Amino acid sequence: MLKQKFSTYICVIGLMFGQVILAEEKIPNSTDMGLIKPEAAQSAQMGTELGKFQHKLYLLIGSKWNLKVQQTMEKIGEGRVVIKFHVNPDGKITDINIAEGNPEEKLAIISKEAVGEGSLACGQFSDALKKEKPNGFDWQLPFRIY
Repeated sequence: MLKQKFSTYICVIGLMFGQVILAEEKIPNSTDMGLIKPEAAQSAQMGTELGKFQHKLYLLIGSKWNLKVQQTMEKIGEGRVVIKFHVNPDGKITDINIAEGNPEEKLAIISKEAVGEGSLACGQFSDALKKEKPNGFDWQLPFRIY
């Protein structure tokens, strides 16, 4: 059986003191095909309502993605894909697009599916987050297998 290392990255864009901050975190590699437990997303907003919601969503998407990777590992080649999407105040994810990568490759397909399925369990925004982001927010997540 072909063994590959796989990891996922998360990019969070925050606004702090008028400057855009980009934080990228790498999830540990796996060579034994064991389930990867996503770590906390690092961002300038981690203590905010937005940061808490993004962290919850990140963990949900990560668990869906890991399961899909394990189920289809033999069909997935090395690659990287970036999925952009919009999170609505009701927790539903819309406008899911493949921003980088080949949309025909299995990695892009399962990554896009994982993002869509993450919204099913995330729930709606808290009242505080609804005030902060009444129209929701755009987000992107890169996924990589190597």
